[in-house]
Amino acid sequence: MNFQEVLLIGGMGYVGRQLQELLLAAGYRVNVMDRKSPAQKGNENIDFHKCLLSDESVLRDLLHRCSTVFFLASDSVPATTARNPSKEGELNLLPFLKFLDIFQEYDHIHLVYLSSGGTIYGDPEAIPVSESSPVAPISYHGAGKAAIEAFLHVCSNQYDNRITILRPSNLYGPGQPYVPGFGVIRSIMEKLKRDQLVEIWGDGAIVRDYLYIDDFVSACLACIQFEKQQKRYRIFNVSSGLSLSINKLCDEIEAVTEQNLKRVYMPGRAIDVKSVILDYSRIKKELGWQPVVGINEGLRRTWKWIQKLPL
Repeated sequence: MNFQEVLLIGGMGYVGRQLQELLLAAGYRVNVMDRKSPAQKGNENIDFHKCLLSDESVLRDLLHRCSTVFFLASDSVPATTARNPSKEGELNLLPFLKFLDIFQEYDHIHLVYLSSGGTIYGDPEAIPVSESSPVAPISYHGAGKAAIEAFLHVCSNQYDNRITILRPSNLYGPGQPYVPGFGVIRSIMEKLKRDQLVEIWGDGAIVRDYLYIDDFVSACLACIQFEKQQKRYRIFNVSSGLSLSINKLCDEIEAVTEQNLKRVYMPGRAIDVKSVILDYSRIKKELGWQPVVGINEGLRRTWKWIQKLPL
């Protein structure tokens, strides 16, 4: 077993592609397990395994070799499984539990699971939200994340694996694919570039914090670099620590791009959390991590990248 070998499940997604680059630069050997693969391999220290998570023979071989696994795969966002809990179970919960059946046989592995700080707490009573705050999701997507966290807690009590759960705030930045209805900064900037209406659900007063992608993957790396100091089961909020309403975010985007958005306000949705701001003091204290890219600089970098994309 090579303790420098890492597996990214769902590693061709937004986070996975950014994490690949950081891990390679830090000297790790990277394995990517995904339904997609790149057009060509650009580094001898990365191997792509184009297959489904249900391919048990490939999964077992990779788990035998790797000391750290990042589980990044997710096939839903809050809107895709609204009013359809069985779909959330089919897309995410059941595949993960089948993975867990196999994973728990390999007690040398540190599992890092990508959860969701934006959905798992629901509408919290106190702001900012710490990891000890109640888990009370208001969407089936968030409920699926909470269920997986509960199964991981049981696993940590029954087996010797080290498990880390990361609960990021709203991620954004270069490389984020455009998915209508998901990724508010990416969506707003895409609409701006196309000179289209920007639909805002509700009155625009809902509050979020936004985390630049480079800051998040640096938190992922910190989980490996400090893993020997960690307790067997840890949960970390990962956020910028700053908050903006949707209206204020739109103002910031207009200032950065020097263009006016065509805002249109739509009726609010039941799946949208009114306000959530994450307290990241635990990960700062235990792993020495903190964000370095402010919202203004992050928006500038993102807009510069989006401007280069074809329409």
